[in-house]
Formats: sequence, structure tokens, C-alpha cells
Amino acid sequence: MTARRVKKAPVVKRLIEGLRRYERTQRSQYSERFARLAGGQSPLALFVTCADSRVVPNLIASAEPGDLFTLRNIANLVPRYDGGSDDSVAAAVVYAVEVLGISDIVVCGHSGCGGMQALLRDPPDDKHLRQWLEHGKPALEHWRASQALDSSLPIHDQLSQASALYQLGNLATYPSVRSRLERGEIDLHAWWFDIASASLLAYSEQHGHYVPAITEEEHRPLPTPFLPAAANAASRPPKAPSPAAR
Repeated sequence: MTARRVKKAPVVKRLIEGLRRYERTQRSQYSERFARLAGGQSPLALFVTCADSRVVPNLIASAEPGDLFTLRNIANLVPRYDGGSDDSVAAAVVYAVEVLGISDIVVCGHSGCGGMQALLRDPPDDKHLRQWLEHGKPALEHWRASQALDSSLPIHDQLSQASALYQLGNLATYPSVRSRLERGEIDLHAWWFDIASASLLAYSEQHGHYVPAITEEEHRPLPTPFLPAAANAASRPPKAPSPAAR
């Protein structure tokens, strides 16, 4: 009896064709790099971003394999360390900082984020989504009480920009991050990807809003140690960095 072949769905066929292209044209180009990476990784940054398929960190940053230690979740949220933190997020942050020795952490939001839109509506029916989005409510409350970073954007994008910046304050509640901030050994960045224009923005402390990322990052000063007052402020719940200071 001959086994019947299962007809592949069009979507799966596209993935298989992608695998074929990788084998034909890319595997040989990257073989030496992956051989080196087999011995361990030393990424340049921890990149926290949304699970949205339209946000592709390695493409945006022209990063090579091994460059980015990537943490993805719905709405690029970083729950506070001392406020019922998520084990997966906490483990990734601690591993990146303490084991890999990463000195830069990027939180990258984006336009049209479904998670941000969900925060502005009634809670979703699914309990997992509902529980996860609870971590986004402090950023929502802070945004509602603050001035918009860019009032020309749709409401959900205004929230998205504010939330990406807010997560930096949450990162500062992690002991391993906070201690390195106090010593000037780590730097935190809030980025935002505008899907429609395919442009990347970065929050500028000098301007108090997001600007083209290249402009901001090329002129960004090296990290300096936090003053004790700033370090203490970073640990108080649930206040986000103000536009004037991270």
C-alpha cells in the first residue's frame, strides 16, 4: 500500500521555499559565522520588542546573527521586578545583563500595535491576554496623566510611544540593571518603529520626544552614573521616566 502524500498548504509551501533559498544562497555565506557562534554568544544589546510580525529587529538594525539578544512579547512590556514580574521577562533580562554582560537595552515599540489598542478598549475575553495586559495599565495611566510626546499621532500610537519609554523605568527596578545604572555601566534606549514609513525613531531626552534614531544615537552621550536621588526615584512604583530624564 502506497502512503498518500499530504498536499501542503500555500503558507507552508512559502516557508519550505524559503528554506530552499536559505540552503541555496545563504547557508554558505553564514557558515563561518555560525561556526564561531557555536562556541557561545556575545550580543551587542538586549532588544525588547513586540511579537508583531511586522517588526523585524535584525532587519531594522542591519544586525547579524549573534548581535541581538531578543525578547519579544505582546506590546513589548517589561513588568516591574518588584510588582509581580513575569518569570520569562525577568529571566531574559537577568540572563542578558548578568550572564552575557550586555551594556545596552533597547525597548522598541511600534505603530498600529494591537496590544496598545487593546489597552484602550474593554479587557479581552481571553484570560491570558487579559492578565498579560494588566502589566500595561501603569503605562496607560501615566500616559493619560501626561502630555503626549506627539499629539499628531493616532491615540493608540501616542500610547505606544509613551509605553516604550515607560518600560525603561520598569527595567530600572531590576537589581542587576539598577546597580549598573548607578555605576554608569549600562544604557537604556526607547525606540519606536513607524511601520507605514518603515522609519525608526528614538526618544531624545534633549528634545523631549522621539526623533530619527540615527540622529539621536549618533549624538547620544555615553552612560553616566545615576545620582542617588535618580536611582531611588527609579525604584518607586509605578512612575515612568519623565521627558527630561530616563
